[in-house]
Amino acid sequence: MGRSPTPFIGCEFCLNWYSCSKLFVNKGMAQKESVFVIIPVHNRKSITLSCLASLAQNGDLERYFVVIVDDGSTDGTKQAIYDSYPEITVLHGDGSLWWTGAIARGMKYAIQQGAEYIIWLNDDCLPYPNTLSLLVEFCRSHPDAIAGTAGYLAELNCLHETGAQGRKRVAAKPGEVVAVNEMSGHCVCIPGSVIAQVGFPDMKRFPHYHGDSMYILKATRSGFPAYIVGDARIDHKGIIKSKVQDFLNGSKVGRSPITEFKILFLSKKSFYYLPTQFFYYLEKYGIGKGMSAFLTKLIWWCIQFLQLQLGKTEPTGNSVMK
Repeated sequence: MGRSPTPFIGCEFCLNWYSCSKLFVNKGMAQKESVFVIIPVHNRKSITLSCLASLAQNGDLERYFVVIVDDGSTDGTKQAIYDSYPEITVLHGDGSLWWTGAIARGMKYAIQQGAEYIIWLNDDCLPYPNTLSLLVEFCRSHPDAIAGTAGYLAELNCLHETGAQGRKRVAAKPGEVVAVNEMSGHCVCIPGSVIAQVGFPDMKRFPHYHGDSMYILKATRSGFPAYIVGDARIDHKGIIKSKVQDFLNGSKVGRSPITEFKILFLSKKSFYYLPTQFFYYLEKYGIGKGMSAFLTKLIWWCIQFLQLQLGKTEPTGNSVMK
């Protein structure tokens, strides 16, 4: 599962890239902690700038290195970041990275720069003032552990389930620390030691959805514990898409059922992208149970799709981790 990590050669005779990279940070970047915040973005300039403004207000821009991976934005995102936050590193994509590819590119860059910890952060998530430091402190006090945030829907001030224990979805209330084996990638701190062993997220099988949860699952199966820290809060702006109809809400009048089918099941932008779902169930449950679960889900999704096309009933969707 996944790909082997690309080794970072810190010096000509150094075979331990993780130890060497820590030395590089400690000597060359002493003004900031060796923590890199990776933010993938694409054509959401105002949302991205709002996220960066929140980090600036919290003092996180001064404390940590922030890396934006701009996957081919055409709305002026890159220039707006350069104008307002010239200290931020911006890496560029051509629009084909999607979430997982952008995160992986940012992680590789951070490791090459000597990151001791890497934090995934989606630009539609606003960390509370002490959230990132709580994650880093937790990881430092729990060596080789992965730490994620408690996610709240901003408009409703409602705690959202961002992790899973097997098939059970879980959340962490204030004061709680909840162990998980899967986790959403809204805001997650990962030690460099974990990346050295597990590698980078699998952008081929999970280009957009499940790139986060499958990476955490791979890490926990490799012996690295993962937790949701209830006191580390982020507010998620907007809705979290979870239902079949959420991915067809942009339907144009008169669009054919075939086109709608392709948008729902054959677009990487959709949670229901069939190759990703196929690999998700096989990876999580094994070939036998995974195939059975995938086919069962596929039949149910197709029923929901047909109901929408026929305009009969509004189906109930499945909750997802994104």
